[in-house]
Amino acid sequence: MNKSESIASLAKSLAEVQASLAPAKRDSTNPFFNSTYADLSSVWESCRELLAKNGLSVIQGNSIGANNTVIVETILAHESGQWIQSELCMPLAKNDPQGVGSAITYGRRYGLAAIVGIVADDDDDGNAASAKSVNGNVRPVIPNERPANGGPRPPSVNQSIPRPQSVR
Repeated sequence: MNKSESIASLAKSLAEVQASLAPAKRDSTNPFFNSTYADLSSVWESCRELLAKNGLSVIQGNSIGANNTVIVETILAHESGQWIQSELCMPLAKNDPQGVGSAITYGRRYGLAAIVGIVADDDDDGNAASAKSVNGNVRPVIPNERPANGGPRPPSVNQSIPRPQSVR
């Protein structure tokens, strides 16, 4: 995380926001996992008014990363000119416009939630990310299995990893 030389005013305003912040509404459905989640719009609606009332704004942008990734940058800016900035590198599930758009939206949602302090998802204590079984052991990943967090499928043993295509 990067920040301006001082973040005293920003920190004070963010504390005011967080004192009144409610979790984002989980009003979208993921049919693959029969679960609900807070989409980007819900995360924004949970904080937009509070941020503005406290002199804070959010700026998000993106760039192409290495190895089939997109980087989503989130800046929390204060009216004093103070700022904090974070980047999130997102893998592309598909190397096409829809895959890029999906990764950017996902990164914006998580970047916004993280920089403001919004609760947007259930906390599973890292079990989905580490593929832990019920007994706590790390289970092997099945080839072509979709990870529990909805991310890209890992390549199978005989499948090559796609390389980024150059844009002309």
